[in-house]
Amino acid sequence: MPTRSSVFCPVCNETISHGDSLEHHLVYEHRPRELASRLASEWEAEELGVEE
Repeated sequence: MPTRSSVFCPVCNETISHGDSLEHHLVYEHRPRELASRLASEWEAEELGVEE
């Protein structure tokens, strides 16, 4: 029987508990503003070369 590897949250840099999905973790453990900030900073780093 294959085993699933642990899921890692790129926002809080923690491993998500077994059986929890990344989507569920993001929705219930992080605020929308926190997620938006993370997404914007990643986009700026890729598109504009701006580092945090």
